[in-house]
Amino acid sequence: MENAEKILGELVGINSVFPGEGQLAHHIREFLEKKGFKTKLSEVQPGRYNLLAENGGEGRALLFYGHLDTVPVYGEWRTNPFSLSSDGSKMYGLGVCDMKGSIAGMLSILDKGIKRNMKLLFCVDEENISRGAWHAVENEREWFRDVSFILSGDAAVSDTYAGGADTITAGRRGRTVIDIDVEGVSSHGSSPERGVSAIDEAAKIVSNIKRFELRKHPEMGMEAIFVREVTAASTSLAIPEKAHMELDIQLVPPSTAEDAMKRSEKFAEALRAENILDQRTKLRIGIHKRDTPYIKPFATALDTEKLRILLNVIASRNGKAKINYSNSVADDNVFATELGLPVVCIAPMGGREHSTDEWISRKSLGEVSSLYEALAEKL
Repeated sequence: MENAEKILGELVGINSVFPGEGQLAHHIREFLEKKGFKTKLSEVQPGRYNLLAENGGEGRALLFYGHLDTVPVYGEWRTNPFSLSSDGSKMYGLGVCDMKGSIAGMLSILDKGIKRNMKLLFCVDEENISRGAWHAVENEREWFRDVSFILSGDAAVSDTYAGGADTITAGRRGRTVIDIDVEGVSSHGSSPERGVSAIDEAAKIVSNIKRFELRKHPEMGMEAIFVREVTAASTSLAIPEKAHMELDIQLVPPSTAEDAMKRSEKFAEALRAENILDQRTKLRIGIHKRDTPYIKPFATALDTEKLRILLNVIASRNGKAKINYSNSVADDNVFATELGLPVVCIAPMGGREHSTDEWISRKSLGEVSSLYEALAEKL
């Protein structure tokens, strides 16, 4: 194997904060072509490219997946976020955990001349609204036809997850955002009792949000909900008659955005029926519009042949595998739900993603890179 740490240093040194992933895509493309891979840049938006690569090997394909983008630099770092640094056991840099470390591990195994059919896909915009993943499943579907399994290296947030070669993430929550437009009744500010303040009505919804019906999944646990926006204002000496709210809901299987909207309507009807909301208040509830669909939750079955092979490989190297289910959405969801392919995530141990001083374990990077090599030969 090539030195994964050396490759990681090169990746971290290339700023790929979304939407500026172009230079990194070209860098990885050049690397892959030197290894004999056939590559294609698929334009998602001007200057933003998904990178598809394949070696033309034998049998059905194992697909390694990663995203090219990182979040912006947040907070005050102790080191240069665009230069890989180390204190011995940990390495620091923007995106090392989420998810340039995994990409480095994937690229490090390609010198072995693996004969089996292998594909690699690196997408843009995962840290935003997954434009790259959606572009891939909508415009490159034929390319996936011979893929039998997807191995992602994305970070997988949960209450207990820290990553490592002994842990697989076999499912993730989905997500949707629900709009609630609140219309009260305007009145002169000197006589507020004559009107209905949209702000007051919105506040009632916020204060009762714990009553919202959430679903439970046997592995992922309860869904989560929070109020992500409340906006309203009075433009004169008058009771504000309009407010806008957004509810952010993280879904578990088999919930969908449409199902969450129906539950939002049911929640509002209950508040009205109990006279918590003023009977004169009007509500308009709908799914918040964005350029890509909201991501559905998924859970990959563990009792298939491919998963049994994967779990056996891990057990032979690291003991019985730990099974994780992530609280957070990722491009993995798109491939699992839209292509119907088995998807699991294995990533090096790390932390502080989307924060200052993001880190990855040097030892774990080596272990996961070695595991990627073993899985490329076995799966």
